[in-house]
Amino acid sequence: MVGQLKPQVSLLDSAFNRRKKRSRSDDLLKKIDQFVDWKKLEVICQPMYKPSRRGRPTIPIQFSLKCLILQYLYNLSDPALEDALIDRLSFQRFLGISFETDIPDFSTIWRFRERLNQAGLLDQVFDAVVEQLEQHNTILRRGSLIDATLVQAARRPSKDESFLEGGSSSCSGSSQKDRDASSVKHGKKFCFGYKGHIAVDQDSGIIRKRGFTSACVHDSQQTEKLICGDEKAVFADKAYSNDELKRSFRKEGVYYGILDKGRRNHPLSQKQKKNNGRKSRIRSAVERPFAWFKRMLGYRLVRYVNLRRNALQFTFLCIIHNIRRGVCLSTKT
Repeated sequence: MVGQLKPQVSLLDSAFNRRKKRSRSDDLLKKIDQFVDWKKLEVICQPMYKPSRRGRPTIPIQFSLKCLILQYLYNLSDPALEDALIDRLSFQRFLGISFETDIPDFSTIWRFRERLNQAGLLDQVFDAVVEQLEQHNTILRRGSLIDATLVQAARRPSKDESFLEGGSSSCSGSSQKDRDASSVKHGKKFCFGYKGHIAVDQDSGIIRKRGFTSACVHDSQQTEKLICGDEKAVFADKAYSNDELKRSFRKEGVYYGILDKGRRNHPLSQKQKKNNGRKSRIRSAVERPFAWFKRMLGYRLVRYVNLRRNALQFTFLCIIHNIRRGVCLSTKT
């Protein structure tokens, strides 16, 4: 049976609410809470639970979703999230609970994440947030900017394990070894981990499509999954260069903004280099979400040790980015 969120205000909460000055976190979380239609997200997640009136009610779905937003926005582990819910007034206001409310154990949020992954509802939650942004007229569909970023695995292989380009850690042994991560050569160094893929709306900076793969998957293999189909142009670096895609774009009237790639005995002309420079200035905006993930949210290492769980974390980072962009754009209009 799915529990329902019942906001309660204690005498202690009333005393704190008399304060006129609020923290920056409190202000941000209030805007996020007002911007998102949590009821629609709750309806999407309800199939995770059996429609029964027996047993003890579960933690409310809105409560659990907001906990995941807080966890990844402030880069908290499960135990740290539980402690923060006990101590931080801004978190309690965001969740709609009081000082007298019993905070659930951190394993409750872990079980909710597992349910969300096993039910296969992650795509629907992400698409629902994008749909809400479309209702606020923040997505202009003038063009899509496509790119990918490498993220290191939480567990690195030891020296005696395989660490070759395109290879994965296949040693048997501890269950904490990340068998879904793989290594790829990036410049002169090898990176062992995963790769996050996004397609960003050119004008608004909203992430409309996302993907998450092992590091050895080439960027171009995710191109079709990242194209929205209603944009007027697509920009990407030379790793996504594809002659067939270029011809199909021209037939459909879509501007092909993917950088030209020089080939053996066929170097780029001066005109192509000039066009690449112009396209790169537009394409570079796709790097901003990745920079925000890594610098502000601490997303330099993945948190978990398999692809499915790490894909959930990356998806919620994209959701948080979109909500913040939506809040920012709505205040400007």
